[in-house]
Amino acid sequence: MSKARQLIAGAVVAAALAVAASASAGSSHTDAIDPGTPVNGMLVVQGIAKEADVELFTPFCDPIVVKPGAVTRTCDPVPPWAKRIFIGYGLWGVTKKIVDTAWNKRSWALWIDGRLVNLSRFGTTDRWIPSLPAADGRPALLREWAIVLVGAEGRHTIRYSPRRPRSVYSMTWKFTVSP
Repeated sequence: MSKARQLIAGAVVAAALAVAASASAGSSHTDAIDPGTPVNGMLVVQGIAKEADVELFTPFCDPIVVKPGAVTRTCDPVPPWAKRIFIGYGLWGVTKKIVDTAWNKRSWALWIDGRLVNLSRFGTTDRWIPSLPAADGRPALLREWAIVLVGAEGRHTIRYSPRRPRSVYSMTWKFTVSP
């Protein structure tokens, strides 16, 4: 092989490696979020409500969405001392069978600050609420995704999109953690 062809071949290989490295570096920002992934200055971890400093839904964000379609809500400010914020969302029922049936009829998606979350890696948590107003004051089982944000500051968005046959919900909540 002549010197000129060796130089051209070397340049092509170097260019291909640079493109591959650039592509892999760029994809890390767009990969789905797994437990332990940093996102915009906070860490997204697996966790349950009782391990968090606060829950995002009630008292800061209104979680009730009754009709399919898109809804966007702005939440009350989250206090700066809240270093661990539980963002799990889900559904409730007065029996485990009702919850299991309703849960199994849905597919779920979540985005945090525009990045898709790998929900199956976080899992779910079940907890009994002693007296749920929406259940006419009866005890209710609440199933939620087990997700906590650690060290969040500033403005953020979360969007849950549960889908079931013939109905799609898209709920976006915008919240701010005061510095």
